[in-house]
Amino acid sequence: MDRAGMLAEELGAELSLLHVVSPTASERVLEQSLQIAMNRMRSRARPPLWRHGSEPRIIVRTGNPARLICDTVTQEQSGLLVVGPHERRDVLEGLSGTIAEKVLAARKSPLLFVQTSADVSYRNVLFAVDLSAEAELAVRAAETLVLSRDARATAIHVCVPPLRGMVPSTTAALRATVARRQLTGAIHDLLTRASADCSRYDVVVEEGHPIPALLRAVETHRPQLLVMGTRAMGRMRRALLGSVANQLLKEVVDCDVLVVPRIAELASGRACRPPAPGALLRH
Repeated sequence: MDRAGMLAEELGAELSLLHVVSPTASERVLEQSLQIAMNRMRSRARPPLWRHGSEPRIIVRTGNPARLICDTVTQEQSGLLVVGPHERRDVLEGLSGTIAEKVLAARKSPLLFVQTSADVSYRNVLFAVDLSAEAELAVRAAETLVLSRDARATAIHVCVPPLRGMVPSTTAALRATVARRQLTGAIHDLLTRASADCSRYDVVVEEGHPIPALLRAVETHRPQLLVMGTRAMGRMRRALLGSVANQLLKEVVDCDVLVVPRIAELASGRACRPPAPGALLRH
């Protein structure tokens, strides 16, 4: 909740706090639960507990959490969905239609998974990038929504190595050196197009398989925030393979994670733009 409030204050954005109450068979019990939830949310969103500018709008609803969150993101036209650590298990459980999958599939809003305390702005940020338009969108969205002006960032690209024995070792080493140099230049070009200040980025090209390489990078760089873009994927492909973003969300626990979905404008071929400021926090 504090991270959402801090970002809303920095952006000058409106903030809505959403709490979903599970349905019950008893209308009386449900009514009491809704009232208790509303009172708790109002108390938390007022001074002295609330320290982030204007008081947020409180929304308390009952029903299916995934459906309500997706509907509220659409109704509020939210530019960012913030999910706290208590909701992590709910977000990641299951293979068919988790909250994260549904919001990302709807291509409506980036998701910020908050797992650490919100004492300071993000100043050490790690971007997992490839050469896609989705990576450009992730850079733009992160700079618009969550990065402070003095933040430093590292952009890491992971390339899969050739199979051992396929080419002579000397030739393989030479090809790897040339490929690394070309990829580094291509990432610099992407950042020049996408970033308002590409000088803040260090570029790292690693050879290996994406998941373990990115986990090593998180351990090495110790970022406060990991940023990833993601493409739209069919449900069956997600269930069988899983995206890099989904797998990293399950593994990365020591920093916050921002996932920027492939939005409708990008899918239709129009210029990709970052989402409008605004935040919806699920509590």
